[in-house]
Amino acid sequence: MKRYLLALTLCGALAYASVAYAAATQVSVRDNFFSPRTPPVRNLASGASFHWQRAAGSFSPHNIRQNFKLFRSGNPTTGAINYSVSASAGSYHYYCEVHGSPSGGMDGVVKVRPTFVADPAGAPFTVMWALAGTTTGNKFDVRFRVGTATTWTLWKNDVSTRSGVFGQNGQPVQVMPGKTYHFQARSENDPTKPSGWSPTLNVNT
Repeated sequence: MKRYLLALTLCGALAYASVAYAAATQVSVRDNFFSPRTPPVRNLASGASFHWQRAAGSFSPHNIRQNFKLFRSGNPTTGAINYSVSASAGSYHYYCEVHGSPSGGMDGVVKVRPTFVADPAGAPFTVMWALAGTTTGNKFDVRFRVGTATTWTLWKNDVSTRSGVFGQNGQPVQVMPGKTYHFQARSENDPTKPSGWSPTLNVNT
């Protein structure tokens, strides 16, 4: 049991470091594409997650709009573009309203993975899917599965809380050593128009 708690504590320390701060991922707005279109997955972190800036030599009207307007830079413009979002966990397809659409064209996808901390003491741990200041939705869904199970179970549905203790008082399941717990989250303003599910957080106990 001591070895189990130590493993969680070490992983939790790494999670605290990732939540503290990470420089924003830069995306260049070009004619007529975003570069990179699918940047590497980010872990949840404070501050701006993604930053879009018009590239030199780009002159056409562009903007940045997530499918369900979880974020939008404003109306298309031929002027400067200098736009950032602080993203909660989820997968976000976005596009230029002039040259793209929800199905393609000038579009891109950005993704944020939840994180966790080894708190409180003992077997339960805290999963974090959003931070104060997020700009990509005000409600969240979180689901989990254990080990090699292929079916996801909804843990949180349309909640405004940004984190939760998994395994406290045996809820939603008893956390056991030697198991892997998998989590995905998504963000929304309207329950019928959520982001995509995030990349999976894997917690080994």
